[in-house]
Formats: sequence, C-alpha cells, structure tokens
Amino acid sequence: MKPLVLMVLLPLMLYAQNALVNIKGTVLDERTGKPLGHEMDMVITSNKTGKKFVIKVNSSTGEYIQPLESGQSYSIVFSSYAIYRKTAQIEIPPMQKFKELTYNFTVRSLQENEPLAVVRAFDAGSAQLHQSAQSEIDRVVQLLKENRQMRIVVEVAQELEPPPPPTAPTKKTPAKKSKKKGAKDQPPPPPPAPQPVAINVQLYSARVEALKALFSDIRDAEVRIQFRAGPEQPAQSTDPNLRILTGPVKSIFDE
Repeated sequence: MKPLVLMVLLPLMLYAQNALVNIKGTVLDERTGKPLGHEMDMVITSNKTGKKFVIKVNSSTGEYIQPLESGQSYSIVFSSYAIYRKTAQIEIPPMQKFKELTYNFTVRSLQENEPLAVVRAFDAGSAQLHQSAQSEIDRVVQLLKENRQMRIVVEVAQELEPPPPPTAPTKKTPAKKSKKKGAKDQPPPPPPAPQPVAINVQLYSARVEALKALFSDIRDAEVRIQFRAGPEQPAQSTDPNLRILTGPVKSIFDE
C-alpha cells in the first residue's frame, strides 16, 4: 500500500511547493524614465492554466503589485490609449515559501504628431498607390489594430494643376508712320500676366478615397482617423505626398 500512497501524495506535495508570491515593481515611460501619468492596464495570463489577472498600474507612481503562483511562466500585455501596446514574459521559479519578487518594465508613450510614415505614395496625376507605400500603410494598419484607441492623421499633399501653355501673341505689322523730330520710341508692351495655378481638387479627393479604403476595417475609424489636406505641390515635384502622423492622445471614450 505504501507505494500507492506515495504515488497519490507526491503530486500534492509537489503542488504544495509552489507557494504564492507577490510580484511588484514599476512600469515607466521609456522616453522619460518617469510614470506615464495616464491609466494603464497590465493583463497577466498564466501560460499553464490560461487564468488572467487584470491590474491597474498606479498612474502617479507607476507601481503595481499582484499575487501569483510560483513555478509558472506568465505572459503580460500592457495597454492604454496613451502607449504603444507591449508584451512581456516572466518566469517565476518554484517557491516553497511566500516571497516578493520585483519586475520593472518600460513602455513607449504615444506623442501627438509623431511621424509614422512619410512616403511618395502617388505619381503625378494619379490616385494609384505605389507598392512601396502600400507596405508602409499596412504597417500603420497593424499598429491601429494592436492599439485600439490610437489615433492618426493622414495628410495628403495637394497637387497643383500644370499651368496652360502661354498663348503666342499675334503679330501685327504696324503701319509705317513718319517719325516726328524729337519723338521718343514707345516702350514694348508688358509681358502677359502668369496664369493662376489651381489645386487639382478632383485628384486630391480620389487619393483620399483610395486611402480610406485601406483603413476600412479599422474599428471606430471615423473617430480615430482624420484626413486633411497637406501642402501644395507642383505636379512635377518628387517630394513625399503622403504623411501619416500620430493624432491626439486621448481615449475614444472621451468623444
């Protein structure tokens, strides 16, 4: 009977060795080394059981604390409207007694008007997106899906219509007149005024619609994505004509 009893008790003894521990520490902004000053969640998931723990990080101090079972590994997800979503892994060794363990983390805060993509997305006179620009936009779309409260500003340059060719002046043969003594020659007529250059509004609208289609499956897109007119550019310009920037840093629930 003794071997049977040992077989039953051994797993219980091993399980009993995995005492609870307190994990604690700080979550700070990697840009400043200081607390974020915004609300932030830590979602800790046991890789063994799938059990989840949701912790509110102190916005003023960046501190957190959570009891967990030792002898397991855990996945941690940091999320907030004010940071880029981040994941981490920790491994807690088996403990026979209660203990406090310190794990400090950093996250990257979101800042308004931070460039996410600056590319020449369209050829002159075209609303067809370049393949190289497509990959940049795909990266931004993925960021929006991972950070569900992140806002962006999509700035599309306004292409100027090429000016019409100058009209050649009609030549007239002036009638010969007898020049009076002491009379001065007439000055030549002034050159024609330059033709006004207009923004190609139809092309700008077509480019915006092409870009909107790429963000169509983003949740709350009407709140999180703002399209605006960028600088005016001559049609022959080779400068970037698309900029994507981070938008205002605030919760979508503030709308």
